[in-house]
Amino acid sequence: MTIREDLLREFCPQNALELERDLALLHRSRGGQGFEGAIARLQEFVGTGTVRRYPCATTCQGYVVPRPWNLKGGFLRVSTGEWLVPDLRMVPIGGIFLSGSSHDVERLRVVDVRAGMDAAEYTQPVEGCAVLATGRPPIVYREAVVTRGARCVITDFMVGQDTHIGRTPEELPDTVNYTSFGPEAQGEGFGFNVSHRTFRRLQDMVRKEVVEVDAFFDADAGTGDLQVLEVHVGTPGTRKPILLLAHLCHPRPGANDNASGAALLAELVRVLRTVPLEREIIALWMPEFYGTIAWLADQKPDLACAINLDMVGEDQKKTASTLEVTATPWSLPSFVPDLMAINLTSHDFRLMLTGFTWGSDHAILNDASVHVPALLLNQWPDRYYHSSDDTPDKSSVQSFEWVGRGVLDTLADLTSGIPDERAAIVASRIHAQGLADSVRHDDPLIRDWVARRTRAALLALQETADTPVVRAELAATGTAAPMPAFQRKVPVIGPIEEVWMTPDDLQWNDRLMCDFPCWYNIKAEVVNFIQLGVEREDALKLAAAEFDAPVAVAPEARHYLDLLTARGYLLP
Repeated sequence: MTIREDLLREFCPQNALELERDLALLHRSRGGQGFEGAIARLQEFVGTGTVRRYPCATTCQGYVVPRPWNLKGGFLRVSTGEWLVPDLRMVPIGGIFLSGSSHDVERLRVVDVRAGMDAAEYTQPVEGCAVLATGRPPIVYREAVVTRGARCVITDFMVGQDTHIGRTPEELPDTVNYTSFGPEAQGEGFGFNVSHRTFRRLQDMVRKEVVEVDAFFDADAGTGDLQVLEVHVGTPGTRKPILLLAHLCHPRPGANDNASGAALLAELVRVLRTVPLEREIIALWMPEFYGTIAWLADQKPDLACAINLDMVGEDQKKTASTLEVTATPWSLPSFVPDLMAINLTSHDFRLMLTGFTWGSDHAILNDASVHVPALLLNQWPDRYYHSSDDTPDKSSVQSFEWVGRGVLDTLADLTSGIPDERAAIVASRIHAQGLADSVRHDDPLIRDWVARRTRAALLALQETADTPVVRAELAATGTAAPMPAFQRKVPVIGPIEEVWMTPDDLQWNDRLMCDFPCWYNIKAEVVNFIQLGVEREDALKLAAAEFDAPVAVAPEARHYLDLLTARGYLLP
């Protein structure tokens, strides 16, 4: 038997589904007791590992690490007795993340501020009140609580609405959505998530009469730190380790997002420990973004590549999801996403190899300053994303089996060698995609970069699978110049976050995120190109081409680079 056959025979997807059910019972907030409980449950399953702890409420590599937050209880009801949010110990998703504590039970007048994200919407005083708001909670928090002294935010905000899959408040009227205040929130106020039906009923009441609510919110600092579970499998050698990671945070239930990724990773580690791997693999469970950046800054690992498992357990018939394998960005070519996509190809499930997108921890690793090619496995869109309906019954053992076998196949390829036939398919796909991207663009700068990244991905593949077909595909790319070397232009590692932004900057950034879905991708990638020695205007052109950005993004991106330079985050 080969190692590949041993891995696939040992794999038990039912283990992942059962472990997901356990994790979904825990309210896994950063620094909370539920997160610590989830780490303990994973340790029971995977065995020996290291729990690393990093301080909350600090700045780490350009990230404002939120304060530790542990929800203990609370409720919201109309002063006449009608319950709006029952005991938060039973339904913790009803409490907005990073809320502060109330002063015992507070009786508050309710004011409807519509979206609540613009000063013009505050036509009456809200100091000491509860505001009804449909806008993004971090922005509402700044406008209502920080600026105007409101005590409480009540919202039915649903992120990522999609009429094609029935993900709208109207079609899910009794769903409670998970929301959070921004990382800068220091507990000045608190908030509740309510269903769309409850929100509309409360709005109707406020239109007719003065409405008061009794609100109680109890939260503390919990464990006081970020916890990262790190497990090493296999034998260290001359080849760089491979990183597998899955974020563990999210409210109860948070099943597909991301108890599914955390549970599947645990089962993969169990399986990998049963064979004599001649390459080191590192597994990481952490709070999304913040745990990853803290671990990278602390451990400074030298990694070959990474696979990020985020929302992998979906029953596609129930969630209307498609498994996406995200490519690495143009600034960091890799053959691994194509290899993974080939190993996952199936007639029984929906699968798509996409361009690079932000949204999870792979984005940190793909940053030019970290320079680790990282792919994301993510089921998207998902009808029940970030909601009370993200429960284990929306997962399937068949999805766990499909994704788990695809990852194990890919790990076998990267540790024991890619079969010649599979390597030929990977090479052909990389070359074909390069030709397609080149045809789409007339600009010589863009065509040159496409040729560079195509050749670089094929060269990386050749290091693992030096076959006649791979050599032929490489020869067909011509004499493209090599990828340029990294030149540090930013004083931190990882993508630049908003720690440096003023309130006006934050408002500007919030507007761009709403106006241009590609904004997060653009602003990170343009800095990546600059750190590869590309001139600013050329970097803007490349990033715009990569993400098919509208022309209106260019002046905003120039302004972003000017702001970074002025604040010392980008060397002139």
